[in-house]
Amino acid sequence: MRLNKCLRLASQCRNVNLKSLLHTNVNLKINYNTSNIRCVQQFDFSKMSTKASPTQTKKESFEDVLPSILNTITTNSELTEVPEVANWLKKVLEYNLAGGKKARGLTTLFAYEMLEKPENITEETIYLAKTLGWCVEILQGFLVMLDDIMDGSTTRRGVPCWYQLPEVGLAAVNDSSLMFSSIFYVLRAHFADKKIYTNLVELFNESLMHTSIGQHLDVTMERRQKSDYSLFTIERYNAIVKYKTAYYTYQLPVCLGMLLANISDPVLHQKAEDMCLEIGKFFQIQDDYIDCYGDESLTGKMGTDIQEAKCSWLAVMALQRCSASQKIVFTTCYGSKEPAHIERIKELYKQLQLPELYAQEETRMYESLIKQAHGLPSELSPALFVRLIHMIYKRNH
Repeated sequence: MRLNKCLRLASQCRNVNLKSLLHTNVNLKINYNTSNIRCVQQFDFSKMSTKASPTQTKKESFEDVLPSILNTITTNSELTEVPEVANWLKKVLEYNLAGGKKARGLTTLFAYEMLEKPENITEETIYLAKTLGWCVEILQGFLVMLDDIMDGSTTRRGVPCWYQLPEVGLAAVNDSSLMFSSIFYVLRAHFADKKIYTNLVELFNESLMHTSIGQHLDVTMERRQKSDYSLFTIERYNAIVKYKTAYYTYQLPVCLGMLLANISDPVLHQKAEDMCLEIGKFFQIQDDYIDCYGDESLTGKMGTDIQEAKCSWLAVMALQRCSASQKIVFTTCYGSKEPAHIERIKELYKQLQLPELYAQEETRMYESLIKQAHGLPSELSPALFVRLIHMIYKRNH
């Protein structure tokens, strides 16, 4: 729901600002499905709809901007001199940006809409927010392209991974570099004359650094001796999640929205980052569970965490709960590509009641995150973070 619409509706209940309402815990309830605001006797986040995903119209509006983004990239002066490369890069981008929920890009747009003062929101600023959102989506495409190569994945979003195409192969490594570099063509074209330009460039570079750190922590786990699971600790897991997922999935989009809304206070940025990292952890634990138990027709990819011996939440929890005999089963079968071994690990998870534990943990984290969001300063629009949490709660893909 757009912030200005929220404000208009809220004014029909009370003549106060929505952000203040949310921050001071007055009696307000938001129902994102019906897009209205009702004054009720008790502020109760737990009764809010858990289906607060972006509307199809919003997603389509976001996707309508992609052709102009591609045009900005392929008509850049460096590429016009080599049309062969320009045409290839367009193909790379179109293939690797197709499909998916566009969650990171839409989060950028939502963040701007809910953090900006209503009177400052124009068609131009919305376009700029969508442009930044597509830069995040390009970063996502770049990262998963490399991740698929390292993990040996075969499908992504229901189609073959880019490197699996016969005409691509390991040339995908260079394609990923082209993809990442294109972000800065877009930033320069649309933001070079704005005071936030340097901050935007730094933020994308920092996000790449953070994610690369997380990727290193993740990949090095595979270099240990096969039977050595001493590094499969919750501390190691949290570090991997923080750097590999949380920064670019939540901190980057939200901070981009803050910058576009001219929110530069370092204290507010730190509070937003802390909140985003917690939501990112929630998101990754869900991802780990879905990798094992998700429906491939919904996820668009085959889970590989067991085969690749990933330091997943399920693996860490299993090792915390294993008996001596169960640990022998785990160390024997985990990391094997044999179907029987994969099923044996899933059976072990069932014996350890990890699906039930996950359900409990998801609910616990959800309630904790909602409480933390409610305690944020009004300048950060607690409703934004509540929305982000509800967008992923109970998700199955």
